[in-house]
Amino acid sequence: MRKLILLLIFISAFLINTTGCELKFSISGEPKEVYKAGDEVIIEIQMTLTHRVCEIELSQSKFSFEGLKVLGATPWKEVHQGTYIRQVKIQLADDNKSEAKLSLTRKCSKEGGFCEIVLNK
Repeated sequence: MRKLILLLIFISAFLINTTGCELKFSISGEPKEVYKAGDEVIIEIQMTLTHRVCEIELSQSKFSFEGLKVLGATPWKEVHQGTYIRQVKIQLADDNKSEAKLSLTRKCSKEGGFCEIVLNK
């Protein structure tokens, strides 16, 4: 009976660690409360694969943009085992929207991941 309980605990711990990606956005430099059209911002993206092997490549990550223009991006760089960073340089568009959004979506059989950063204009 104890072996069965230990086996169930081990399997549960393994399943908890095999869920999707952990995504985090941060602004390089000093963030502002409100940005204006034409402002350039560097956003750092950190992705940690919380499962051992991911079935989709880093390049299959889907970005979407609203109210901004992408000026450039660095390639994904592994900084620790299973943790990658990338920087994206954006410029806020001259439109009549009050926000600009950058989103990242990863879809896989292990829940994937989603993250979004919103900049007030």
